[in-house]
Amino acid sequence: MHLRDYQRRTIDTLWQWFRANPEGNPIIEASVGAGKSVMIAALAREALTQWPGTRILMVVASRELCAQNLEKLMHVWPQAPAGVHSAGLGRKDLNRDILYATIGSVAKKAHLLGRVDLLLVDECQNVSPKNAGMYRQLIGELSRYNPQMRVIGWTGTAFRGDGIWLTAAEEPIFTHVAARVTMRELLDASFLAPLVSGGATQRLEAEGVRMSGGDFVVSALAEKVDRDELVQSCADELVALAADRRRWLVYGVTVEHARHIAEALTQRGIACAVLSAETPNGKRDAHIKAFRAGRLRALVNVAVLTTGFDVPEVDCIALLRNTRSPVLYVQIAGRGMRIADGKRDCLWLDFTDTTATLGPVDAIKGRTRTARKSGEAVAPVKHCDTCGNPAPGGAAACEACGALFPEPERINHSAQVSSANPLSAPVESAIEALDVSDVRYRKWSKPGSPDSLLVEYWGGVTRIAREWVCIEHAGFARQRAITWWHRRAAAAQVPNTVAEALQSAEALQKPARITINNAGKYPEIISYQF
Repeated sequence: MHLRDYQRRTIDTLWQWFRANPEGNPIIEASVGAGKSVMIAALAREALTQWPGTRILMVVASRELCAQNLEKLMHVWPQAPAGVHSAGLGRKDLNRDILYATIGSVAKKAHLLGRVDLLLVDECQNVSPKNAGMYRQLIGELSRYNPQMRVIGWTGTAFRGDGIWLTAAEEPIFTHVAARVTMRELLDASFLAPLVSGGATQRLEAEGVRMSGGDFVVSALAEKVDRDELVQSCADELVALAADRRRWLVYGVTVEHARHIAEALTQRGIACAVLSAETPNGKRDAHIKAFRAGRLRALVNVAVLTTGFDVPEVDCIALLRNTRSPVLYVQIAGRGMRIADGKRDCLWLDFTDTTATLGPVDAIKGRTRTARKSGEAVAPVKHCDTCGNPAPGGAAACEACGALFPEPERINHSAQVSSANPLSAPVESAIEALDVSDVRYRKWSKPGSPDSLLVEYWGGVTRIAREWVCIEHAGFARQRAITWWHRRAAAAQVPNTVAEALQSAEALQKPARITINNAGKYPEIISYQF
C-alpha cells in the first residue's frame, strides 16, 4: 500500500500518540483531499498485522460515505477481511475483523457487535458534545463489552458547527488532536485546486436574521434572501461569471429557495437539478450520475452536498446561503478543491457576506468554550489556536505542537475580518525554504508549566523560526521530544531535564535548511534538511 509522505507521517504520529497516551481518544484532522479513507485503510491493515485478532468498527453518517470508504479500502487492500452493516446498502455483516457501518444501523446493536478494539468515527464533529445522541449511545454500550476500546475521530474540522473545539466540549469524547494535515499543506503540494474569487457583486445580506446554535435560523434566512429580484440578479451574475466553467455546485437556503434558483438557471439555458433531503435516493443517484457525466451543468442543493460528495471536476462553487458555521463553510469550499485533469482552479462565487465575515477558508480555526451561564465552571485550561489541544492555563507554548501562546495583552478583541479572499495566500506563497546559519538553545520557563528547551534558528543576523522541545513534559509531548532528539543525536541518551539538554546541545546535529509555513499566526517549521 503506497502512502504519500504526509499520510505516512500521520499514521506514524498516531501510533506515537497511542504509545505516549494509555488513555484518551484522539482526533485526526485531515483536510479534504488528504486521502482520509486511504489512511484509514492503512491504519486498519497495520493494526491487524501487529495485533492479530483486533476488531475495528468504522462508523459513518450515510450510506454514500460507507460505500466510498469501503471501496477505497478494497482498492488498496483487496484481501481486507471487511464487511458492511448498513440498511441503506442492504448488508448486515457482523463477524468481520473490519466492519464499515452507518450509525443509524448500528447505534442500538452493541450487543450484536460484541468486542470492538478500535472504533473509528468519520466526520466526528457530528458526535454530540454532551452524553446524548446515537454516537454517544453506541460508544457507551460498546465500552461495556470492552472498557479498553479506543475511539479515533476523523474530520476535516476538529470543531463543531459553532466553532468550539471538539476537545473543549462539555463532556468530550475526544481528548486531543493527535495529527493534522492542513488545507494549506495540500494546496502548496498541489494536492488541492485553489479557490479563486469571481468577484460577485450581488450581496444577500443577513443583517438582523435570528441565530440558533451558532448559525442562522433557516426559515428566517430564507425569508430574507429568497426574493425573486435577488434570485434573478444572482442567476444573471452566475451565468455570466461562470460561463467557462463546466460543473457548478450551487448552495441554497431551503428547498423552495433551491427550486427558485434552479428555475432561474433553467430559464437561462443551464441544465440543472435540485437535490435536498427530500430527494428520493434513486432520483438523487440519477442526478449525481448525470452531473458526473456532464449532462447536468449545475446541482442546486440544500445541505446535502457538503460531505461524502466526491466529483473532482467541480470547478465552480456558488454560495447563495449565508452561514456563520465554520464547519459548513469549510465543507462547502472543499467540494470544489479536489484536483482533476484539465482543472486549474475552482471559481468561488460568494453572493453572501460569509467569506468576508469568516475569513479565508484555509485559516479557519476552532475556539475554546466559555461559561454559558452564571456560576458554570470552566476548567483552567486553554486550547491551542493551531491544533486545538488542551494546555494548562499558564502554559507559554502548546505541549502537542510547540505553537506559542500569545500574551493576553496582545489579543485584539476588536479585530474584524474584512478580506473577501477565499484563501489566506496564493498557493505556495506561505511555504518558504530558508538557509540556517546558526541554531541556539536556551531554557524556557513559565509558572505552572514544566520547563522546555527553546530552539532558535538563525539566518545571518535574523532569527527565522523557533520551536519548543518539551523535554520535561509527560505523555505525547515527551514522546515528540524524544523523536526530535533522536533525529539529531541518534546514539545519545535523551536528557530528562532542560539543564541536561543544554549541556549536550553541542553534540546535536544542526539542519542546514528548514522549510516553514507562514500561513498561521506564527511561522511553523514543517521540515528540516540536515
